[in-house]
Amino acid sequence: MTQQDLATEYATIKAEAEVLAGDLMDIPQRATVLNEIYLDSGRNHTFPQIAVHGALWAFGFFEVGGRLGRLIAKRYFYSSKERAYRLGILQTFAEDFRRINRLVCIDTYTNYHFSKRFGREPGADQWIHPDLLAQLNRVHACSATGDSLSPDEKQEVFRQSFKWEQELTVAPGVQAAIEAFDCPFMRGLCTKPIVRFAFFPRWRFLWFRNFYNKDERIKKGLQVYDYARTVGWDQVVESIGRYGLMTEVALSSPREHFRNIKQRLLPES
Repeated sequence: MTQQDLATEYATIKAEAEVLAGDLMDIPQRATVLNEIYLDSGRNHTFPQIAVHGALWAFGFFEVGGRLGRLIAKRYFYSSKERAYRLGILQTFAEDFRRINRLVCIDTYTNYHFSKRFGREPGADQWIHPDLLAQLNRVHACSATGDSLSPDEKQEVFRQSFKWEQELTVAPGVQAAIEAFDCPFMRGLCTKPIVRFAFFPRWRFLWFRNFYNKDERIKKGLQVYDYARTVGWDQVVESIGRYGLMTEVALSSPREHFRNIKQRLLPES
């Protein structure tokens, strides 16, 4: 294939990803798309599964009606004006966070399906970073034979996926969102979240000193992977329902649910 052919195919797959990612509030839909990638890979590509938890947790934490919003409402109970002002700041940050989540979904879907179809073509590394492409090609080769990567191999796939998603998409988005704050109190709240995904072992949390710091986010992301590896991937998948955002059919028949979404949004694909 020529570079122009690869460019066309990449653009086509990305356009499909943008449709499937939905609008900013379509978080359960994006969770379904990401979960499908994990299942399609023969459970070898674990990054999208962790991304599902990240998106669902963030909705319950950063949204105005979530834990942080309730804390702000209590903190400024004495002034409706101050309360509304700070909840407005939180709403803007939550929208920025959803925008980042949507871009992560688009990137993950595009990279996975482009590499699945064209990852061995000369020049494919012009569209996906060579280190990440090598790991995705390993996933596809393994899942094509029905085999499973070793735990250490899965971890390396996750590490490369997480690293480059942070470098290329998440870091610029988080930087822009946090730098937009003009309220020190709100900046402090949003940059020091206490994170607990549904599958974490008992009494395990992630305490961020500065969510703005990319290196800390990467370090904490690898810690999340260690927790997932400890509890087992079946438990990671099963715990998705604890956030209360996914429908019963999405949980009980995830692949059929994804096919129905794709048929509805992309009937000619």
